[in-house]
Amino acid sequence: MKEVTTTAVSEEVKQWYWKKVQMITIISFIAWLIVAIVLPASAPSFKGVAIGSLPPLHWYIPAFISIVLGIAIIFIYALVMNKLDEELRRRVRI
Repeated sequence: MKEVTTTAVSEEVKQWYWKKVQMITIISFIAWLIVAIVLPASAPSFKGVAIGSLPPLHWYIPAFISIVLGIAIIFIYALVMNKLDEELRRRVRI
């Protein structure tokens, strides 16, 4: 089993990390709000869109796009947080 070592982290680094986490979370939340509220509100603009012989899908298209973009936001958030954690490791030199 790998031994866990703890390193004292300065208050300056803790404050830097916390501010970055807050900013990334706020930006992700705003992006999610736009996807979750604006796209469904634009559903009437998709009226008349048909795929093959299916009936008009003006409510399903924005919902599908919202789900896909929501999942993309989750993966982007994870990637950005991983990069931030790498930067933290460099600063703390773990």
